[in-house]
Amino acid sequence: PRRATEVVRCTERAASACDLVAMQVPLDRANALFVDEDFDGALAQYNAAVAAEPDSGEALAKRAACNLKLGRHRAAASDAAAAVALQPSARAHRWAGLAHFALQEWTAARSAFAAALLLSGGGGEAGGGAAELRRWVRKADAELAEAAAGVGSGATTSGASDPAPNPAAPPASAVAAEKPMAAAPPPPDVSKVRHEWYQTQSHVVVSVLARNVPPDAAAVSFADAAADVAIELGNDAGTYRLALSLFARVRPDGCSFRVMPAKLELKLEKLVPGKWERLEGDGTGGATAFNTAAASDTAPRTVYSGSRRDWDAIDREVTRAEEEEKPEGEEALNKLFQQIYGNASEETRRAMNKSFQTSGGTVLSRDTS
Repeated sequence: PRRATEVVRCTERAASACDLVAMQVPLDRANALFVDEDFDGALAQYNAAVAAEPDSGEALAKRAACNLKLGRHRAAASDAAAAVALQPSARAHRWAGLAHFALQEWTAARSAFAAALLLSGGGGEAGGGAAELRRWVRKADAELAEAAAGVGSGATTSGASDPAPNPAAPPASAVAAEKPMAAAPPPPDVSKVRHEWYQTQSHVVVSVLARNVPPDAAAVSFADAAADVAIELGNDAGTYRLALSLFARVRPDGCSFRVMPAKLELKLEKLVPGKWERLEGDGTGGATAFNTAAASDTAPRTVYSGSRRDWDAIDREVTRAEEEEKPEGEEALNKLFQQIYGNASEETRRAMNKSFQTSGGTVLSRDTS
């Protein structure tokens, strides 16, 4: 019996090791693809890693980050929540916050950012520094204040706990039978629809923040240096129109759009990869290398371009407060790493990111060979 028990234990350990190998191989591939900005390929490998080890908080958290890059905010929120339940970390909470913020779920977003800030110990993990997390908390607070001031504006503060059921209340089925079917959500007010954008090396992504838009109510067209959007809002709410004259040229056949519950998203493929100075222009703008400072007399674009809040003022306030603080111990070391990364070239940053991802967070190398 004792030998049989030892054989069973060895078999279980071997099976566990095989599971880890089956997860680690696609996870390493996914990390490399993520660093190379092949997010679709990375997602396929993260799916394989999660399938091999469904209880891996690391794989779920990294898949959440990949879903964020692809604009799959609901999937990102779900993955981040599962990762937090299995293996709480500042990164997982931060990704949950970003997903909820994109979905305009301000309460859930603020809770996630606050949890990330708490777990980071004030110094922040890589990818979610304390300064950035404090900015996101303030952004969520600002949106919550605006939602409280104008109830019924369409934004949601979901994430708060639901009230406990009343044991004396009649069954839900009986109440549903007495009440008429709930009306469809109202269309957005055309005057309140806004847009925002961000960019990668190869694409520009524009999000039109209109909720509950039927897929057949949106018409989008692309040209060499333009994009036009028309959304029929229904119920006599009018038509929202957005005509973008782009900063530089794009590939119309490489552009696409999709309608999601909280927004309509345009994905524009740049004709020349690189960084655009702004979204709109006359189509003759040139692309520069990412992270290369360019001389300009104009103020930089705000962090959250689609918001009406003055995030530049918030950033200046946080930066001033941080400059007055003198970091010690691990926080001082983190600040040193941030300075090295901030002053590095694009090629060196890519090498540092790749070494950090592929080593599981144990190596940070500037070797570009």
